Amino acid sequence: MHDYIVLIRRRPSPDIAAGFMRDLRESLQTFRTPLVFFHGDGVEAVSDGGFDWPESDSDVDWCVCRTSLERRSASNGLPSSFRVATLVTFYQAVLCASRVDSLGLGGRSCCRREQRKRTQGASNHLLLEIGFAPDEQRQRRETLEMALGAAALELDASVLFRDSGLAHLAGGAARGWAQITDFGLLGMYAEAPARSSGAEIPVQTVNAARAADLRAHAATILIL
Repeated sequence: MHDYIVLIRRRPSPDIAAGFMRDLRESLQTFRTPLVFFHGDGVEAVSDGGFDWPESDSDVDWCVCRTSLERRSASNGLPSSFRVATLVTFYQAVLCASRVDSLGLGGRSCCRREQRKRTQGASNHLLLEIGFAPDEQRQRRETLEMALGAAALELDASVLFRDSGLAHLAGGAARGWAQITDFGLLGMYAEAPARSSGAEIPVQTVNAARAADLRAHAATILIL
């Protein structure tokens, strides 16, 4: 059972890399059984040699998403202490962790689950927050896979699109998300003004206050 989870879905940019790595090392030393899960573009930060991951700590479970890794044929192999895993591994760990951090294409998040439950009355709900426009088909697909994985495991989860993340709901990118809306697999929300999100699939448009309420009632928020 893992008490601390980190989801990494992007390569840390130069302006945040030093602070992120410092915070990561401190957190890995604080918790007893951490898991660090690399998904999507985050996989590229493992094999390119640009980061000195503190992998010598044997208590850390370093995992790389199998599907994301297979899509990147340029990957040069994994460090010896890393293992290949699936989103099932990640989501099963998230349900038990006391703290969940995420570094995504849309930003960073830190959720202390038990604290949120005590102070905000949050349930075990999982909120996937998408605040970036995809640059390529692979980013669209891998973001959708995070949601489909939660749906397949029948988690109590919702998806919130905001800012440039609304681009996922327009054009051809929206067709993949229709798999979720057509069958009501997850709550689907778009934070947009004037009750109009430009979405081409049926999602619920919410204002800033309602979006804040969704965040407040989630035990875990993952910034994708």
